[in-house]
Amino acid sequence: MNTHDVMNFLPLLAILLPAMGGALAVPLERRGARWRNTVLGAISIATCLLTVALLPGALHAVPLELPLLQLTPQVWLHLRVDALGALFATTLSLLFLLALVYAAAYLPRHGRLARYYGFLMLCQGLMLGVAYAGNLLTLLVFYELFSLLTYPLVIHDETPEAMRAGLKYIVYILVGGSAVLLGVIVSFYLAGDQPFAPGGMLDAGMDPALLRLAFWCFIGGFGVKAALMPLHGWVPDVHPAAPASFSALLSGVMVAAGCFGILRVVFEVFGVELTRSLGVAPWLAAIASVSVLLAAVLAVGEDDLKRRLAWSTISQMAYVLLAVSLLAPAVTVAALVHISHHAFLKGALFFCAGAFARHAGIRRVSELDGIGRRMPVTTAVFVIAALGLVGVPPLSGFVSKWLLGIGILEAGAPWALVVLLGGALLAAMYLLPAVWRACFGAPLEVPVTARSDARGGMRFALLAAAAVTVLLGLAAALPGLPLSLARRAVGAFFGAG
Repeated sequence: MNTHDVMNFLPLLAILLPAMGGALAVPLERRGARWRNTVLGAISIATCLLTVALLPGALHAVPLELPLLQLTPQVWLHLRVDALGALFATTLSLLFLLALVYAAAYLPRHGRLARYYGFLMLCQGLMLGVAYAGNLLTLLVFYELFSLLTYPLVIHDETPEAMRAGLKYIVYILVGGSAVLLGVIVSFYLAGDQPFAPGGMLDAGMDPALLRLAFWCFIGGFGVKAALMPLHGWVPDVHPAAPASFSALLSGVMVAAGCFGILRVVFEVFGVELTRSLGVAPWLAAIASVSVLLAAVLAVGEDDLKRRLAWSTISQMAYVLLAVSLLAPAVTVAALVHISHHAFLKGALFFCAGAFARHAGIRRVSELDGIGRRMPVTTAVFVIAALGLVGVPPLSGFVSKWLLGIGILEAGAPWALVVLLGGALLAAMYLLPAVWRACFGAPLEVPVTARSDARGGMRFALLAAAAVTVLLGLAAALPGLPLSLARRAVGAFFGAG
């Protein structure tokens, strides 16, 4: 067995490692928190290293294929590593590691911890299956499993609020999953079982009515997870009810999984030319534009901090779908970069929101006055992440929004630049007042000496997320970082090698 054959098994190993961690969560809990944290942390680190090990091959377009299971003579489950999947896999693995470290210090010690860690690790493995899926059926299987198995994480606290949010979540997910399944069935009817490929597996000679049906089934199904309006209703309720360690993942990479599915569909199921000829892209652009602006407006008026951040996620992910709808190379590169950069920005903000709630009992923006005096480290990270999401240089959010702006102009869509700038202005309106209150608000009656800032794993996760945000802003052009992988992926989508 040569080196290339060994490398072909790495994506499967990356999926199985966290799944194994999920299976070990209950027995490890019986051994004690230290054993659990050490073993699960080691597994998560190893998973990150595996995803990083797959980056060079993806960057240099060295194909990795691994058939998993033959369901019928014509239908296979199989894995494939390309630049798009490698970028998403590395992003989610690193954020899962930070969330795991954060959760060890954040979550109260009670009997549900083993369940939380078990499902968290299992979802990481399934999401890696989404990233490395080589065809529609494989994507469907991993996507549906991870979507369903996040339910115990949503209801972890088992409060009435969490149970209501969990019910809403599962209803939305089941409806969205049914739409994706219908899209897969129609695609199989039209083209059979084919691997993802730049240029698409469908063609203009097929029935246009069925092609449009499949397209909108995929947009509707994946749009539920991507929080595309009006399919977003679960997002503002789930985030306040879920633990902050899970909210960071939900906003950072799980919502982005819906955008990832749409990217696969547009560029590797339909292809650029077929999508353009069907006339569906302008409709997607209109829906995404409304989502960008309306969600941001609703965020401005929201006082609950986690709900404000949830509305922000809906707005920010709509940038990605707006960029995709323009069907142009430069703006698609920017969309992929924005997925990765947003993950760490929003992860950091939810980590901060959890720290404010845990150490100061603060859950509302109106309660942030003077918190910077009591929690200087957490507040500093909150400021960095908020400024990054607004698009202040030299942070990562500035890089992705600058690329979006340039790409929009290259695509010949100046109206979309108005949407982008409007969303950025509204982001400043819902984030900067919170920053001002935290840093310059009237001091609380609590003495400054009575500090209770994030410690241990919570502080590490906060600072690490902020460091990644700064790194991705200052060194965006380095090989192996999101921009280089995005260019490789988009080059294939548009036939540039």
